[in-house]
Amino acid sequence: MKKIINSETGEVTEIPVKTGERVISEENAKSILSMMESVVAEGTGKNAQVMGYRVGGKTGTSEDGVNTNKYVASFCGVAPISDPQVVALVTLYNPTGEGGHQGGGVAAPVGGQVLSEVLPYLELTKDNEKEEDKKKQVEVPNVEGMTIQEASKALKEVNLDYQIENEPEGLDKTAAIVKEQLPKKGITIYEGTKILIKI
Repeated sequence: MKKIINSETGEVTEIPVKTGERVISEENAKSILSMMESVVAEGTGKNAQVMGYRVGGKTGTSEDGVNTNKYVASFCGVAPISDPQVVALVTLYNPTGEGGHQGGGVAAPVGGQVLSEVLPYLELTKDNEKEEDKKKQVEVPNVEGMTIQEASKALKEVNLDYQIENEPEGLDKTAAIVKEQLPKKGITIYEGTKILIKI
């Protein structure tokens, strides 16, 4: 915390920054940042990617108690990896929506959305773009209620792919209906990403 602003009087109270001793070596810090970056680049935190920035993160899914069937989904993100300035923690207690209860499915997209607005707002310099960062981002369409064949066509129109969870042998894609999709409609993701479809 840097300062407190009284919303009624406008009075500003500056909070002096206290510098403590280093609690983790620079080498270990860089290793952890690298691992967190790989989680967002190619792991469970893919839904938290932000175009132009190297984002690191860790997803979490835990049960809230013993045999309660209630869960806590979380995502902790840090950016930009080249010069960390922002940390965002998203914690969802007992998420019950259609997105499920996994941290990567419901908390990471929220973290990515927050970072996608905070980083430009703070006017932080973008990282040098890698080839994979140059991919276009698209909005996920709503394919729930469609047949697999219709959903496939809708996703291909925006250069997205799909994967059917526990796909049975001999599935009739002209008759099977999509009951749920992850990520949900309206989420912005990279072209070529696979949408998980449940039937």
